[in-house]
Amino acid sequence: MPTTFFNEFLDTYNDYMRLYEMFGDHLYVEQANEVLCYLQIMAIRNEQHRAIIWKINSPTIHAY
Repeated sequence: MPTTFFNEFLDTYNDYMRLYEMFGDHLYVEQANEVLCYLQIMAIRNEQHRAIIWKINSPTIHAY
C-alpha cells in the first residue's frame, strides 16, 4: 500500500486533533479516533496480504 495513503489519513487525524485543541468539541476527538481505527484495520489487512503473498511466492508448501 502506498505511503501517501497512510499519510493522508494521518493528516486527517492531525487536522481533527487540531480542531479539538482549538474549539474543544469532543466530536473532533471521536472523528480522530475513527480515523485511527480505520488505519489500524488497514495496517492489519496489509500485513495479512503480505503474509499471503509471501506464502504464494514461497517454494515450500504452507498449511492454513
